[in-house]
Amino acid sequence: MEIICLDTNVLIAHKRAKKEDKGKTFLYQLTTQSYQFAISSITVYELLRGDNQDEDTYWKTMFNNMIVLDFDSHCAEQAATIYLDLKKKGLLIEAEDLLIAATALGNNMNLATGNIKYFNRVVGLGLVVAD
Repeated sequence: MEIICLDTNVLIAHKRAKKEDKGKTFLYQLTTQSYQFAISSITVYELLRGDNQDEDTYWKTMFNNMIVLDFDSHCAEQAATIYLDLKKKGLLIEAEDLLIAATALGNNMNLATGNIKYFNRVVGLGLVVAD
């Protein structure tokens, strides 16, 4: 079973979808395939930085069913390489996105995202995108 890293926007889109539309989300599509899910610790940060305790409980429950990938020194080196490459090309992306990409690359995982515009700038990053 392949493990893929989920971008923050995949999780947010699923949470925000109306109950009757949950089955149409990208996350739901991914659950019908033989993937195991991981998220970057950066995604944990992005989702928990608000002040809504009910939402935090929702996310923490979801995290219990996923592998949480630490942003370690290997990922930091990967992030620096990505940053320098994108800066040289004049194509920088948001810091959190860069760190998530580095975490996926550093763990040899593809990244499932709805944010193709930015993540396709990262050389070597495999993307899983909605049909």
